[in-house]
Amino acid sequence: MPNALIYSPDFDGHRQVYVFVLADILMKKGFKIFIAGNTQKVLLNSFYIDQLKKSTEISFIDTSKFSDGGLGINSSDFLELQNKCGCDLTVFAEADNHLALLNSQISGKNRFRGKLAGIFLRPYHYYEKIGLLDKLRYLKHLPARWRHDDWMFHEVLLKRYSLLDIAFYIDENYVSHHKFSTWLPDVFQEYADRIVKDEKSEQRIWIDRLEKFKQKNRARFPFLYFGTAQFRRGYDTLLKLAVDSGGCFIHCGLNNGAEKYVLDTHELKSLLKKEGRLFETNQYIEDPYCIEYFFKSVSHLVLPYRKFYGSSGVMLQALSYGIPVLAPENGIIGYRIMKYGMGSTYSEGKNNSLESQFGRFKNLNSETFKNNIKNYMNYQTAEQLKKTLNSSFSFPKEVVKNQ
Repeated sequence: MPNALIYSPDFDGHRQVYVFVLADILMKKGFKIFIAGNTQKVLLNSFYIDQLKKSTEISFIDTSKFSDGGLGINSSDFLELQNKCGCDLTVFAEADNHLALLNSQISGKNRFRGKLAGIFLRPYHYYEKIGLLDKLRYLKHLPARWRHDDWMFHEVLLKRYSLLDIAFYIDENYVSHHKFSTWLPDVFQEYADRIVKDEKSEQRIWIDRLEKFKQKNRARFPFLYFGTAQFRRGYDTLLKLAVDSGGCFIHCGLNNGAEKYVLDTHELKSLLKKEGRLFETNQYIEDPYCIEYFFKSVSHLVLPYRKFYGSSGVMLQALSYGIPVLAPENGIIGYRIMKYGMGSTYSEGKNNSLESQFGRFKNLNSETFKNNIKNYMNYQTAEQLKKTLNSSFSFPKEVVKNQ
């Protein structure tokens, strides 16, 4: 039986879904699974990690003793960790966090053992446009930062020094311009939902509560914010848009008191609550049926992300239900919407661009987008994800036989 190490020091948010899906696929391929992560860190929610801990076939390794909880682990400690697990395969669930570690192999003295695979969630450098002065500053500081630099790693070092056997990217636009990379359908909730289904979930009380809220606000445009409240995902911006446009606001997920915003979220929520326009679960919702009901409660989804260039699991969940999306024109989100005709985009940072585009977007018939959305989502399926990972994680028969 070959051994696989899934390295993910941080289990928070979407990362635990990635770990969950990777473990499921590798276990079904006959691997013995080791999961390395910071088990001492308190998570807002640990639902999928808790599911994995129930399995007697999975061993957890705590990385809290390493630098930055494992995010800053050095090459010698990492190789020792691999040796203890007898690794035939190591998967970096969020390889973006480990550029310096991977670059430590360049000299040839610290090559890691077994087959190495990394999933990259955010090749942001591909979309960022910088002026001449910024380019000069970049070159000036490059000697001091090259080990951590995105552009240097992805565009020069990764291929030249064979730092990974497989480099997965969830950005299909990036992959289409980089032959050495492998496209991976995004690991969003759909795959995990097919495995975890609890017919007796207590969370379904929210379905009846939401239905009553919708009835009271049936004349208003419903805004859905799904997931933990975050600045970068424009939680405060969406609240303000709901207040100013006379809509109602539905938040399926946790509030986050530690988060700081540009706008006063307490005041905005008070205004909405006073008029009966605010619905909050303040609970992490993992029940698939409950999640589906929340998404199907809206006909359009607005994602006012800030300087975000990566993929969005929330956007893909909405698209999986045939819901069109309004989002910034930046990065892979904007690329997907514009190329495949799955909604509308606005110019982030441009005065009133969001408001004016929303005015048009909300009046568009969502049915007109359904065929385009369906055609695109045929690629973003659990089956395609499984197929890609299974073919990439295959080993010659003699390797398995000799275990």
